[in-house]
Amino acid sequence: MESLRDIRQNIKAIKSTQQIMQTMKMISNARIRKAQEAMLCARPFAKKMLEMVDDLKADILALPQPDDGSESWAGRIFVNRTGNPNKVGLIVITGDKGLTGSFNAVILRSALAFLREHKEKEIFIFAIGKKGRDFLSRLKMPKLHMTYESVGIFPKVSYVHADLLGDAVLKTFLQEKLGSVTLIYNDFKSLASQTLVQAQWLPFDFEQIQQEKEVSDFEFEPGMLDIFKLLVPRLLKANLYRILLESQAANLAATMNAMDAASKNAGEIVSALGIKLNKVRQTGITNEILDIVNGAEALNQ
Repeated sequence: MESLRDIRQNIKAIKSTQQIMQTMKMISNARIRKAQEAMLCARPFAKKMLEMVDDLKADILALPQPDDGSESWAGRIFVNRTGNPNKVGLIVITGDKGLTGSFNAVILRSALAFLREHKEKEIFIFAIGKKGRDFLSRLKMPKLHMTYESVGIFPKVSYVHADLLGDAVLKTFLQEKLGSVTLIYNDFKSLASQTLVQAQWLPFDFEQIQQEKEVSDFEFEPGMLDIFKLLVPRLLKANLYRILLESQAANLAATMNAMDAASKNAGEIVSALGIKLNKVRQTGITNEILDIVNGAEALNQ
């Protein structure tokens, strides 16, 4: 049986850990408000950029293709007929730290399933977050290339991070002639809910390309394709920035929920140890009383 000293030390250690959990919960609660504001501000701009490029899509694809049989820059972005199906890209966005419940685990499980499904292909990884970077770096796959990594950016994501990531993704997609680029991250739904998202990022709107759209009567200066080449990188980076903000808010919400649950569990353990402490103390007192009574009876005999 544990001594009173051991139980008191356990209670003290758990209370100390509980204070750390409560502090982390308070910090996450304070940070998530700012993260939500930034996320909500980024959504309208990213959506409007997507609508603008979507409006130009039909007109861009109607332009003549190169005479040498290759695919135009715009065609690569929307259709990608000349992309190599044996080369794919994967963007994985995780957190930099643990203590977030299942936040990182569900992303890494999905990423691992993707790698197994495409194990025969050449895979170019774009890792955001220390947890994802460390996990993917340890995998021993001969066709796995760590193309880009960024760690330590949460919870202070800025547009610069999306700018660098967007440049790396677009450059690799065009130069390596990737067949597709897939994105895996946790989307923020509410403080109590985060949803895993696995979606094709490039080429854009793959399933909607065949939809007929009216050709616009606008005239573009200096030219439609020139404007398109300016809009698409901005679209890519604006939406990546929104996604990074969504992931940041989801990460903070997961941390807050995990620390709240852990703090409650610690409180329950302290209560259980308190009951155990009282029982051990009462048992000790009872034994001492019995010793006194037995001694007194022995003297009276």
